[in-house]
Amino acid sequence: MAAGHPLTDEDRWPWLDTIAAWIDERVAAGEPAVVTCSALKKIYRDKLRRQGVVFVYMQGTFDEVMERLSHRQGHFMKPSMLQSQSDILEEPGDDEIHVNVHIGQADPEHEAMAVAGALGL
Repeated sequence: MAAGHPLTDEDRWPWLDTIAAWIDERVAAGEPAVVTCSALKKIYRDKLRRQGVVFVYMQGTFDEVMERLSHRQGHFMKPSMLQSQSDILEEPGDDEIHVNVHIGQADPEHEAMAVAGALGL
């Protein structure tokens, strides 16, 4: 991604395996945790799904997400890659425990507070 090329499913599986193992370690230790991962496809989230895992879907229009990406400095995700990410996005379904937070409603601090509130933190 740093070179401006989107990852393939094959690129993502080892990373998702690592995240899943990390989640298992936290669960086994009884430790609460937060991990960030785009998990754009349901099959990716299925790999991470565990008892107690709640997905937070930072929902926004293409233009809202592009606005944010355009103002990032030094981040590996290039604005030119957004279309490929948008093309494969599968929004969380009713069978997935998740919280939707719309990015166009407030500043990031308020979004973080909304997530914390929805999760009862």
